Amino acid sequence: MSDDTWVMYYVVRSGVPFSLERAMASAGAAAVECVERFGADGRWRERPRKVALRADEAEFAQVQEEQPCVVQQAFLICLPPRRRSERSLLLEALRPFTDAPRPKEEEPGTASPTMAYVIRPGVMRTAGKAMAQAGHAALMCVEELGDRYAERFEAWKQAGRPGELLSEGWERYRDDPEAVTVSDAGHTQVAPGTETVIALVPSSRGSRRA
Repeated sequence: MSDDTWVMYYVVRSGVPFSLERAMASAGAAAVECVERFGADGRWRERPRKVALRADEAEFAQVQEEQPCVVQQAFLICLPPRRRSERSLLLEALRPFTDAPRPKEEEPGTASPTMAYVIRPGVMRTAGKAMAQAGHAALMCVEELGDRYAERFEAWKQAGRPGELLSEGWERYRDDPEAVTVSDAGHTQVAPGTETVIALVPSSRGSRRA
């Protein structure tokens, strides 16, 4: 693998409590909005790598000021893809993000259309990895199924691209016609070709729960 690969960077604000569901929903929404607003080089699309970094409050603000970006819920920045060699000195200095403190209570639900994510049991070790996979899944879902379900994707966009995490149902949704499944490139944690996350076309929150 080349050391100068194309990468979409996530920057996560340290110390902000959030659930895994919120992390994945925000990462998926940010990736879709970032590509929509800034585009993505075809070379990145061939190998769409994502890397999550952590930043303290001052670093987070500096990244936001210096870089064209998408900000999700004040704790996540998504940067348009660039070569590793073209990242700023600040990005180069930031450490990898793995996990965040969990909130005492989960965020309340919403009636808005949501994109549902399903994690394959036993393959995800950190929130940072889950966020990267959610970004892959959300983009795949929009690009592969967006034309067929245009009205639902537009409603999802207007609602702010919310998401939910389904705690089970991998086998049930694996072949769902409204689903896409991510096969990981194997850069970190899992072997190449490992299926990791399913994303489902937006629908009313909770409608897919058993």
